[in-house]
Amino acid sequence: MKKTNIYGWMMWFIAALFYALDYFQHTAPSVLIKPIANSAGISFIDVADIMSLYFPVYAISQIPAGYILDKYGVRRILAIACVVVSAGLGLMTLPEVGSLVVGRILIAIGSAFAFLGALKTASASLSARAFPVAVGLTNTIGVLGGILGQPFLNFLIMKFDWIKASLYIVFFGLILAVFIFMFLRIKKVKHVEAVKLDYRSIYRDKKIWFLAIYAGIMVGTIVNAFGELYGVSFLEDAFRLTSEKASLISSTVFIGIAVGGPLHGFIAKKFKGNHTWMIIANIGSIVSFSLIVLSALVAIPYFVLFALYFLTGFFVSSMLLAFSVARSDYPKQIHGAIFALVNMVIGVSGFVFQFMLGKMLKLFLGDYGAHLKNIAYVKGLLILLIPLLISMFLCINIARKHKTVQ
Repeated sequence: MKKTNIYGWMMWFIAALFYALDYFQHTAPSVLIKPIANSAGISFIDVADIMSLYFPVYAISQIPAGYILDKYGVRRILAIACVVVSAGLGLMTLPEVGSLVVGRILIAIGSAFAFLGALKTASASLSARAFPVAVGLTNTIGVLGGILGQPFLNFLIMKFDWIKASLYIVFFGLILAVFIFMFLRIKKVKHVEAVKLDYRSIYRDKKIWFLAIYAGIMVGTIVNAFGELYGVSFLEDAFRLTSEKASLISSTVFIGIAVGGPLHGFIAKKFKGNHTWMIIANIGSIVSFSLIVLSALVAIPYFVLFALYFLTGFFVSSMLLAFSVARSDYPKQIHGAIFALVNMVIGVSGFVFQFMLGKMLKLFLGDYGAHLKNIAYVKGLLILLIPLLISMFLCINIARKHKTVQ
Protein backbone atom coordinates (compact mmCIF):
# COMPACT_ATOMS: atom_id res chain seq x y z
CA MET A 1 0.00 0.00 0.00
CA LYS A 2 2.84 2.38 0.89
CA LYS A 3 4.62 1.72 -2.41
CA THR A 4 1.34 2.19 -4.29
CA ASN A 5 0.75 5.50 -2.53
CA ILE A 6 4.25 6.78 -3.34
CA TYR A 7 3.83 5.72 -6.97
CA GLY A 8 0.48 7.49 -7.13
CA TRP A 9 1.95 10.73 -5.81
CA MET A 10 4.79 10.48 -8.32
CA MET A 11 2.32 10.14 -11.20
CA TRP A 12 0.28 13.08 -9.89
CA PHE A 13 3.44 15.21 -9.60
CA ILE A 14 4.43 14.55 -13.22
CA ALA A 15 1.00 15.70 -14.40
CA ALA A 16 1.03 18.68 -12.02
CA LEU A 17 4.30 19.93 -13.58
CA PHE A 18 2.36 20.67 -16.75
CA TYR A 19 -0.09 22.75 -14.71
CA ALA A 20 2.89 24.73 -13.36
CA LEU A 21 3.88 25.49 -16.96
CA ASP A 22 0.28 26.44 -17.69
CA TYR A 23 0.20 28.87 -14.76
CA PHE A 24 3.49 30.35 -15.93
CA GLN A 25 1.72 31.15 -19.21
CA HIS A 26 -0.82 33.14 -17.16
CA THR A 27 1.78 35.36 -15.52
CA ALA A 28 4.27 35.72 -18.40
CA PRO A 29 2.24 38.44 -20.22
CA SER A 30 2.77 40.82 -17.28
CA VAL A 31 6.49 40.79 -18.10
CA LEU A 32 6.21 40.33 -21.88
CA ILE A 33 3.58 42.86 -22.97
CA LYS A 34 5.93 45.85 -23.17
CA PRO A 35 8.84 44.04 -24.94
CA ILE A 36 6.39 42.50 -27.42
CA ALA A 37 4.71 45.87 -28.00
CA ASN A 38 8.07 47.51 -28.72
CA SER A 39 9.04 44.77 -31.20
CA ALA A 40 5.65 44.69 -32.92
CA GLY A 41 5.28 48.48 -32.99
CA ILE A 42 1.86 48.48 -31.31
CA SER A 43 0.47 49.71 -27.99
CA PHE A 44 1.10 47.55 -24.92
CA ILE A 45 -2.65 47.81 -24.25
CA ASP A 46 -3.26 46.21 -27.67
CA VAL A 47 -0.85 43.40 -26.77
CA ALA A 48 -2.70 42.95 -23.47
CA ASP A 49 -5.98 42.63 -25.37
CA ILE A 50 -4.45 39.87 -27.51
CA MET A 51 -3.18 38.13 -24.37
CA SER A 52 -6.68 38.22 -22.90
CA LEU A 53 -7.92 35.99 -25.77
CA TYR A 54 -6.54 33.14 -23.66
CA PHE A 55 -9.53 33.11 -21.33
CA PRO A 56 -12.55 32.63 -23.63
CA VAL A 57 -10.67 29.99 -25.65
CA TYR A 58 -9.59 28.27 -22.42
CA ALA A 59 -13.17 28.32 -21.12
CA ILE A 60 -14.66 26.94 -24.35
CA SER A 61 -12.03 24.19 -24.42
CA GLN A 62 -12.83 22.87 -20.93
CA ILE A 63 -15.65 20.45 -21.77
CA PRO A 64 -14.03 18.93 -24.91
CA ALA A 65 -10.75 18.63 -22.99
CA GLY A 66 -12.43 16.51 -20.34
CA TYR A 67 -14.06 14.31 -22.98
CA ILE A 68 -10.75 13.77 -24.82
CA LEU A 69 -8.89 12.91 -21.61
CA ASP A 70 -11.56 10.35 -20.72
CA LYS A 71 -11.53 8.75 -24.17
CA TYR A 72 -7.83 8.72 -25.06
CA GLY A 73 -6.05 8.71 -21.68
CA VAL A 74 -3.87 11.13 -19.76
CA ARG A 75 -0.35 10.25 -20.93
CA ARG A 76 -0.65 10.87 -24.67
CA ILE A 77 -3.05 13.80 -24.43
CA LEU A 78 -1.07 15.71 -21.80
CA ALA A 79 2.11 15.23 -23.82
CA ILE A 80 0.41 16.53 -26.98
CA ALA A 81 -1.15 19.43 -25.06
CA CYS A 82 2.27 20.39 -23.71
CA VAL A 83 3.64 20.46 -27.27
CA VAL A 84 0.70 22.65 -28.36
CA VAL A 85 1.39 25.13 -25.54
CA SER A 86 5.08 25.25 -26.47
CA ALA A 87 4.27 25.75 -30.15
CA GLY A 88 1.98 28.63 -29.23
CA LEU A 89 4.68 30.40 -27.25
CA GLY A 90 7.12 29.77 -30.10
CA LEU A 91 4.74 31.48 -32.55
CA MET A 92 4.52 34.50 -30.28
CA THR A 93 8.24 35.13 -30.74
CA LEU A 94 7.32 36.29 -34.25
CA PRO A 95 6.27 39.83 -33.27
CA GLU A 96 3.36 40.17 -35.69
CA VAL A 97 -0.27 40.56 -34.75
CA GLY A 98 -1.36 37.40 -36.59
CA SER A 99 1.26 35.17 -34.97
CA LEU A 100 0.53 36.68 -31.56
CA VAL A 101 -3.17 35.86 -31.90
CA VAL A 102 -2.66 32.30 -33.19
CA GLY A 103 0.06 31.62 -30.61
CA ARG A 104 -2.09 32.79 -27.71
CA ILE A 105 -5.01 30.67 -28.93
CA LEU A 106 -2.80 27.56 -29.14
CA ILE A 107 -1.55 28.21 -25.60
CA ALA A 108 -5.15 28.43 -24.37
CA ILE A 109 -6.20 25.19 -26.09
CA GLY A 110 -3.24 23.24 -24.73
CA SER A 111 -3.57 24.71 -21.24
CA ALA A 112 -7.21 23.58 -21.00
CA PHE A 113 -5.90 20.04 -20.40
CA ALA A 114 -3.44 20.94 -17.62
CA PHE A 115 -5.59 21.23 -14.48
CA LEU A 116 -8.07 18.58 -15.62
CA GLY A 117 -5.21 16.21 -16.44
CA ALA A 118 -3.63 16.64 -13.01
CA LEU A 119 -6.95 16.00 -11.25
CA LYS A 120 -7.74 12.98 -13.44
CA THR A 121 -4.30 11.52 -12.70
CA ALA A 122 -4.82 12.10 -8.97
CA SER A 123 -8.28 10.51 -9.01
CA ALA A 124 -6.93 7.40 -10.76
CA SER A 125 -3.67 7.09 -8.82
CA LEU A 126 -4.54 8.21 -5.27
CA SER A 127 -7.05 7.19 -2.63
CA ALA A 128 -10.27 9.10 -2.00
CA ARG A 129 -8.81 10.58 1.19
CA ALA A 130 -5.69 11.81 -0.60
CA PHE A 131 -7.56 13.35 -3.52
CA PRO A 132 -8.60 16.64 -1.79
CA VAL A 133 -4.99 17.15 -0.68
CA ALA A 134 -3.84 16.62 -4.25
CA VAL A 135 -6.31 19.25 -5.49
CA GLY A 136 -4.93 21.85 -3.08
CA LEU A 137 -1.33 20.95 -3.85
CA THR A 138 -2.04 21.06 -7.59
CA ASN A 139 -3.16 24.65 -7.18
CA THR A 140 -0.04 25.43 -5.11
CA ILE A 141 2.31 23.87 -7.67
CA GLY A 142 0.58 25.80 -10.42
CA VAL A 143 0.94 29.04 -8.51
CA LEU A 144 4.63 28.30 -7.95
CA GLY A 145 4.92 28.56 -11.72
CA GLY A 146 3.56 32.08 -11.37
CA ILE A 147 5.76 32.95 -8.38
CA LEU A 148 8.95 31.86 -10.10
CA GLY A 149 7.80 32.72 -13.60
CA GLN A 150 7.78 36.53 -13.53
CA PRO A 151 11.20 37.08 -11.86
CA PHE A 152 12.84 34.23 -13.81
CA LEU A 153 11.47 35.38 -17.16
CA ASN A 154 12.47 38.96 -16.36
CA PHE A 155 16.00 37.70 -15.54
CA LEU A 156 16.22 35.88 -18.87
CA ILE A 157 14.99 38.96 -20.73
CA MET A 158 17.56 41.18 -19.02
CA LYS A 159 20.37 38.68 -19.77
CA PHE A 160 19.38 37.92 -23.36
CA ASP A 161 16.22 39.41 -24.89
CA TRP A 162 12.53 38.54 -24.74
CA ILE A 163 12.64 36.34 -27.87
CA LYS A 164 15.54 34.18 -26.67
CA ALA A 165 14.00 34.04 -23.20
CA SER A 166 10.72 32.77 -24.66
CA LEU A 167 12.52 30.17 -26.77
CA TYR A 168 14.18 28.78 -23.65
CA ILE A 169 10.71 28.28 -22.17
CA VAL A 170 9.60 26.61 -25.43
CA PHE A 171 12.52 24.19 -25.17
CA PHE A 172 11.62 23.37 -21.56
CA GLY A 173 8.01 22.68 -22.61
CA LEU A 174 9.10 20.23 -25.30
CA ILE A 175 11.37 18.40 -22.84
CA LEU A 176 8.47 18.22 -20.37
CA ALA A 177 6.21 16.77 -23.08
CA VAL A 178 8.72 13.95 -23.71
CA PHE A 179 9.05 13.38 -19.96
CA ILE A 180 5.26 13.09 -19.55
CA PHE A 181 4.97 10.67 -22.46
CA MET A 182 7.77 8.45 -21.17
CA PHE A 183 6.99 8.28 -17.45
CA LEU A 184 3.31 9.11 -16.78
CA ARG A 185 1.43 5.85 -16.20
CA ILE A 186 -1.96 5.40 -14.56
CA LYS A 187 -4.20 2.38 -14.19
CA LYS A 188 -6.75 1.92 -16.91
CA VAL A 189 -10.29 2.22 -15.65
CA LYS A 190 -12.94 -0.07 -17.11
CA HIS A 191 -15.49 1.82 -19.13
CA VAL A 192 -18.73 2.39 -17.27
CA GLU A 193 -21.78 3.71 -19.03
CA ALA A 194 -22.42 7.25 -17.86
CA VAL A 195 -25.59 7.98 -15.97
CA LYS A 196 -27.85 10.29 -17.93
CA LEU A 197 -28.40 13.52 -16.04
CA ASP A 198 -30.70 16.43 -16.61
CA TYR A 199 -28.05 19.10 -17.10
CA ARG A 200 -30.68 21.73 -17.70
CA SER A 201 -31.77 21.47 -14.07
CA ILE A 202 -28.14 21.86 -12.96
CA TYR A 203 -27.64 25.02 -14.99
CA ARG A 204 -30.93 26.45 -13.71
CA ASP A 205 -29.75 26.21 -10.11
CA LYS A 206 -29.08 29.78 -8.90
CA LYS A 207 -26.72 28.68 -6.15
CA ILE A 208 -24.41 26.96 -8.64
CA TRP A 209 -24.30 30.14 -10.70
CA PHE A 210 -23.63 32.20 -7.57
CA LEU A 211 -20.69 29.95 -6.74
CA ALA A 212 -19.34 30.14 -10.30
CA ILE A 213 -19.70 33.92 -10.58
CA TYR A 214 -18.22 34.44 -7.11
CA ALA A 215 -15.13 32.38 -8.05
CA GLY A 216 -14.93 34.07 -11.45
CA ILE A 217 -14.96 37.56 -9.96
CA MET A 218 -12.34 36.76 -7.33
CA VAL A 219 -9.95 35.25 -9.87
CA GLY A 220 -10.82 37.46 -12.83
CA THR A 221 -10.32 40.81 -11.10
CA ILE A 222 -7.38 40.45 -8.70
CA VAL A 223 -5.50 37.49 -10.20
CA ASN A 224 -6.14 37.64 -13.97
CA ALA A 225 -6.65 41.35 -14.64
CA PHE A 226 -4.34 42.79 -11.99
CA GLY A 227 -1.73 40.24 -10.88
CA GLU A 228 -1.18 38.41 -14.15
CA LEU A 229 -1.41 41.30 -16.60
CA TYR A 230 -1.07 44.82 -15.19
CA GLY A 231 0.60 44.14 -11.82
CA VAL A 232 4.16 44.83 -13.01
CA SER A 233 3.20 47.83 -15.18
CA PHE A 234 1.26 49.34 -12.25
CA LEU A 235 4.33 49.18 -9.99
CA GLU A 236 6.67 50.47 -12.71
CA ASP A 237 4.51 53.44 -13.70
CA ALA A 238 2.86 54.37 -10.39
CA PHE A 239 5.85 53.80 -8.09
CA ARG A 240 8.69 54.41 -10.59
CA LEU A 241 10.19 50.99 -9.84
CA THR A 242 12.58 49.05 -12.04
CA SER A 243 11.20 46.00 -13.81
CA GLU A 244 13.22 43.75 -11.47
CA LYS A 245 11.70 45.21 -8.29
CA ALA A 246 8.24 45.44 -9.83
CA SER A 247 8.19 41.79 -10.94
CA LEU A 248 9.52 40.66 -7.55
CA ILE A 249 6.81 42.53 -5.62
CA SER A 250 4.08 41.51 -8.08
CA SER A 251 4.99 37.84 -7.73
CA THR A 252 4.30 38.05 -3.98
CA VAL A 253 0.56 37.83 -4.68
CA PHE A 254 1.17 34.33 -6.04
CA ILE A 255 3.11 33.41 -2.90
CA GLY A 256 0.01 34.37 -0.94
CA ILE A 257 -2.13 32.20 -3.21
CA ALA A 258 0.26 29.26 -2.88
CA VAL A 259 0.29 29.51 0.92
CA GLY A 260 -3.43 30.17 1.28
CA GLY A 261 -4.75 27.46 -1.06
CA PRO A 262 -3.96 24.44 1.14
CA LEU A 263 -4.74 26.31 4.40
CA HIS A 264 -8.25 27.67 3.80
CA GLY A 265 -9.88 24.29 4.30
CA PHE A 266 -8.33 24.00 7.77
CA ILE A 267 -9.18 27.60 8.66
CA ALA A 268 -12.78 27.16 7.51
CA LYS A 269 -13.22 24.32 10.01
CA LYS A 270 -12.39 26.75 12.83
CA PHE A 271 -15.26 28.94 11.65
CA LYS A 272 -17.64 25.95 11.58
CA GLY A 273 -17.97 25.80 7.81
CA ASN A 274 -16.74 27.06 4.46
CA HIS A 275 -19.41 29.73 4.04
CA THR A 276 -18.45 31.97 6.97
CA TRP A 277 -14.76 31.94 6.11
CA MET A 278 -15.55 32.64 2.44
CA ILE A 279 -17.26 35.88 3.49
CA ILE A 280 -14.45 36.91 5.87
CA ALA A 281 -11.73 36.16 3.30
CA ASN A 282 -13.68 37.99 0.60
CA ILE A 283 -13.80 41.11 2.76
CA GLY A 284 -10.08 40.69 3.47
CA SER A 285 -9.27 40.57 -0.24
CA ILE A 286 -11.29 43.74 -0.88
CA VAL A 287 -9.53 45.63 1.93
CA SER A 288 -6.00 44.53 1.04
CA PHE A 289 -6.48 45.15 -2.70
CA SER A 290 -7.90 48.64 -2.00
CA LEU A 291 -4.84 49.46 0.11
CA ILE A 292 -2.53 48.36 -2.73
CA VAL A 293 -4.30 50.66 -5.19
CA LEU A 294 -4.50 53.65 -2.84
CA SER A 295 -0.85 53.24 -1.85
CA ALA A 296 0.05 54.62 -5.29
CA LEU A 297 -1.00 58.05 -3.95
CA VAL A 298 1.37 58.03 -0.96
CA ALA A 299 4.95 57.03 -0.25
CA ILE A 300 5.07 53.71 1.60
CA PRO A 301 7.98 51.34 2.37
CA TYR A 302 8.57 48.39 0.06
CA PHE A 303 8.00 45.86 2.84
CA VAL A 304 4.43 47.19 3.23
CA LEU A 305 3.81 46.58 -0.49
CA PHE A 306 5.15 43.04 -0.13
CA ALA A 307 2.82 42.42 2.82
CA LEU A 308 -0.23 43.83 1.03
CA TYR A 309 0.43 41.77 -2.10
CA PHE A 310 0.87 38.63 0.02
CA LEU A 311 -2.33 39.21 1.99
CA THR A 312 -4.28 39.88 -1.20
CA GLY A 313 -3.13 36.61 -2.73
CA PHE A 314 -3.81 34.74 0.51
CA PHE A 315 -7.39 35.99 0.80
CA VAL A 316 -8.17 35.56 -2.92
CA SER A 317 -7.16 31.88 -2.81
CA SER A 318 -10.19 31.31 -0.56
CA MET A 319 -12.21 31.04 -3.79
CA LEU A 320 -11.07 27.40 -3.91
CA LEU A 321 -13.64 26.82 -1.17
CA ALA A 322 -16.30 27.20 -3.88
CA PHE A 323 -15.35 23.70 -5.05
CA SER A 324 -15.61 22.38 -1.49
CA VAL A 325 -19.05 23.95 -1.10
CA ALA A 326 -20.20 22.39 -4.37
CA ARG A 327 -18.79 19.01 -3.33
CA SER A 328 -20.53 19.06 0.07
CA ASP A 329 -23.85 20.63 -0.96
CA TYR A 330 -24.53 18.61 -4.12
CA PRO A 331 -24.65 14.88 -4.88
CA LYS A 332 -21.59 13.13 -6.26
CA GLN A 333 -23.23 12.37 -9.61
CA ILE A 334 -23.22 16.04 -10.70
CA HIS A 335 -19.85 17.20 -9.34
CA GLY A 336 -18.19 17.03 -12.75
CA ALA A 337 -20.83 19.23 -14.37
CA ILE A 338 -20.63 21.77 -11.55
CA PHE A 339 -16.82 21.92 -11.58
CA ALA A 340 -16.84 22.38 -15.36
CA LEU A 341 -19.30 25.25 -15.07
CA VAL A 342 -17.19 26.96 -12.40
CA ASN A 343 -14.03 26.58 -14.50
CA MET A 344 -15.75 27.97 -17.58
CA VAL A 345 -17.04 31.03 -15.70
CA ILE A 346 -13.56 31.63 -14.27
CA GLY A 347 -12.09 31.51 -17.78
CA VAL A 348 -14.66 33.89 -19.22
CA SER A 349 -14.25 36.24 -16.24
CA GLY A 350 -10.51 36.48 -16.87
CA PHE A 351 -11.16 37.69 -20.42
CA VAL A 352 -13.94 40.09 -19.39
CA PHE A 353 -12.01 41.77 -16.59
CA GLN A 354 -8.70 41.97 -18.45
CA PHE A 355 -10.48 43.55 -21.41
CA MET A 356 -12.49 45.92 -19.19
CA LEU A 357 -9.46 47.02 -17.17
CA GLY A 358 -7.45 47.56 -20.36
CA LYS A 359 -10.12 49.87 -21.76
CA MET A 360 -10.36 51.80 -18.49
CA LEU A 361 -6.60 52.23 -18.21
CA LYS A 362 -6.35 53.31 -21.84
CA LEU A 363 -9.05 55.93 -21.18
CA PHE A 364 -7.52 57.29 -17.97
CA LEU A 365 -3.90 57.18 -19.18
CA GLY A 366 -4.99 59.35 -22.09
CA ASP A 367 -6.37 61.95 -19.69
CA TYR A 368 -3.20 62.32 -17.59
CA GLY A 369 0.43 63.07 -18.40
CA ALA A 370 3.35 60.76 -17.68
CA HIS A 371 3.88 62.36 -14.26
CA LEU A 372 0.30 61.52 -13.20
CA LYS A 373 0.16 57.86 -14.25
CA ASN A 374 -0.39 56.85 -10.64
CA ILE A 375 -3.73 58.69 -10.59
CA ALA A 376 -4.77 57.03 -13.85
CA TYR A 377 -3.98 53.59 -12.44
CA VAL A 378 -5.82 54.32 -9.19
CA LYS A 379 -8.98 55.34 -11.07
CA GLY A 380 -8.84 52.31 -13.36
CA LEU A 381 -8.11 49.74 -10.63
CA LEU A 382 -10.67 51.08 -8.17
CA ILE A 383 -13.39 50.19 -10.69
CA LEU A 384 -12.57 46.53 -9.92
CA LEU A 385 -14.01 47.09 -6.45
CA ILE A 386 -17.51 47.09 -7.95
CA PRO A 387 -17.47 43.41 -9.01
CA LEU A 388 -15.58 42.51 -5.82
CA LEU A 389 -18.39 43.98 -3.74
CA ILE A 390 -20.86 41.99 -5.83
CA SER A 391 -18.88 38.83 -5.02
CA MET A 392 -19.24 39.60 -1.31
CA PHE A 393 -23.03 39.76 -1.61
CA LEU A 394 -22.96 36.49 -3.57
CA CYS A 395 -21.06 34.89 -0.67
CA ILE A 396 -23.68 36.07 1.78
CA ASN A 397 -26.46 34.76 -0.46
CA ILE A 398 -24.74 31.37 -0.83
CA ALA A 399 -24.44 31.10 2.95
CA ARG A 400 -28.13 31.93 3.40
CA LYS A 401 -29.18 29.30 0.85
CA HIS A 402 -26.99 26.75 2.64
CA LYS A 403 -28.75 27.44 5.96
CA THR A 404 -32.13 27.17 4.23
CA VAL A 405 -31.22 23.76 2.81
CA GLN A 406 -30.09 22.57 6.24
